[in-house]
Amino acid sequence: MDVPSAGPPQARHSQAPGGRTAAELTSPPSAGRGPGARHSILYAWEFGANLGHVGTFLPVARELRSHGNAVHWVVSQPHQAARLLPQAGFDWLQAPAMPEQQREGPPLNYADILLRFGYANGTDLLGLVVAWRELLRLTGAKLVLADHAPTAILAARTLGIPVMLFGSGFFAPPQVHPTPNMRPWAAVSAEPLLANDRLALANINAVLERYGRPRLDYLAQLFQVAEDSLLSFPELDHYPARGPARYWGMLPAAVAEDSTWPAVRGPHVFSYLRPETPHVEAALQALCGLPGSVLIYAPGLPAELVQRYAAPHVAFSPVPVDLNKVARQADAGLTYASPAATVAFLMAGKPVLMIPGHLEQFLFARRVEEMGAGLIQNPELPPHDLAAMMQRVLGDPGFRANAGAFAAKYANFDQNAVMTNIVARIEELADAPTTSANSGAHP
Repeated sequence: MDVPSAGPPQARHSQAPGGRTAAELTSPPSAGRGPGARHSILYAWEFGANLGHVGTFLPVARELRSHGNAVHWVVSQPHQAARLLPQAGFDWLQAPAMPEQQREGPPLNYADILLRFGYANGTDLLGLVVAWRELLRLTGAKLVLADHAPTAILAARTLGIPVMLFGSGFFAPPQVHPTPNMRPWAAVSAEPLLANDRLALANINAVLERYGRPRLDYLAQLFQVAEDSLLSFPELDHYPARGPARYWGMLPAAVAEDSTWPAVRGPHVFSYLRPETPHVEAALQALCGLPGSVLIYAPGLPAELVQRYAAPHVAFSPVPVDLNKVARQADAGLTYASPAATVAFLMAGKPVLMIPGHLEQFLFARRVEEMGAGLIQNPELPPHDLAAMMQRVLGDPGFRANAGAFAAKYANFDQNAVMTNIVARIEELADAPTTSANSGAHP
């Protein structure tokens, strides 16, 4: 796996632990383009929830717009977009969606997720693809940035529009057949994985044939696109056995404000929670029982919970905080396995206790725990030991040492350089002639 240094536009990353401070371009991506030139770039967010998706892309969108590009947002949750985009001067469209269809048991692999959202039935999938195609045509998209948007990728393939992945490893399964077991702690035979892939692939290929595009040989081939680099680090990839890959690392946070810690002595703990976080009240109880200063950001938390757990040593921030800053100030963190918050702590060399709420977060949290830089509270088990786990994360020097090793490895990593290089790569792809090769329409 390649180590992230600042994004990979036309560059391979250093294999050395620290990487380079910036990736080197083989040629200026904007060479030969006049200042008045514009590209129509469509950001597609199909699956997932909360502000992380919109917030991650927002700084990039601002930079693209400042270069004269038209940026179109197609979002899964318009109400979340309304929290950030109006003040930034952006409008948005609703992503085509299908209600989740019930299937037996939890999702076993990526194909199983697709089958729950329209890919189990050819007519359902065609309906979603037609809607995405119209969005792409109405906006005149020259490039699709796919943030967990497999159907947008499929629609772009039918139109020959290039795609750049814009998300973590969870959004793009590795190039193997079948797509791997997503529950590695459970014994899963190959047959259900193969059956899931076959059904989803058959309906994908029916759509491709309808539009005269080449069939896929296997499901993960859908993610062979013009730029398949990941916004993550090798150690945190949801698929640890992915094999060779390119990683951009994490982008800087979109919104950040200074926060005030309670003025009390003792360890400082920052917590990022959500109302739907499993065991959220138990987490608040554990935080309130800590000696020292506690700062909590919990958007949407009911007012009665805020009032119940307010204390001289506990402060609730009403606005998004500067994650990098509070991570440097804190001794440890408690998160719902938010990648942005968790990575901020790891980059500061601080350990975390994580309470993941769904499979994507759980797989991410497992990688942190396997690194020895934090602990997981299993959302399906009672939180009897949550306070003791928090004390262990704070007091066990091994956790801090392992988080510090991650921080030392990426000490030269520059998040701002990531944004510069990712914008350069986006414009480079938008400049390129649209062909079957750069659209991802592989034979």
